[in-house]
Amino acid sequence: MPKRLTVEDILSDELKREMNLDTDSFVVLDDWDSVLNSVYQMPIEYAGYTRKVSEMKLLKEMIDALASQNFDHVKRSESRRKQLAQFTKTLSMYYNVVFTKGKGKLGYGALIHFPKLRANPDRSGGIVLAAKIVVSGGKRSTVFERGKFDDFLMEVKPYINLLGDLYRQTRKM
Repeated sequence: MPKRLTVEDILSDELKREMNLDTDSFVVLDDWDSVLNSVYQMPIEYAGYTRKVSEMKLLKEMIDALASQNFDHVKRSESRRKQLAQFTKTLSMYYNVVFTKGKGKLGYGALIHFPKLRANPDRSGGIVLAAKIVVSGGKRSTVFERGKFDDFLMEVKPYINLLGDLYRQTRKM
């Protein structure tokens, strides 16, 4: 019986693709629209999303890594799907940040998913699935973390803005 594809598989494979690593699943997603379409088409289980976004360790690590500027290269990618006609009740966003130092790579990825949008989507609640992939000395490790939020504008957007500001500072180095 084939393994059932999970949101973790999709997030992990997309982050590996961004890091120029091989992927473990048979899913080949060549652009952000394909990634987001695959998320919209699969059921997402919400068990385990009990920690608040502000308590997520991977988010703090990502901020610290960007602020330290202790890397040779960094790249960021994101995709925000705004209210397309076929997706009016849900919304998803992806963010990836990949650091390179010497032969080592460190990648962070996050899927922000709004299962039920309010009239003002920015005030909607939802979940964040974060991934971290570390490649060092020929070894690779992957860690996932889950978080939830009640109000995107108050609980998640400030972190996105902070990460964006820190990333733009690296462009000025």
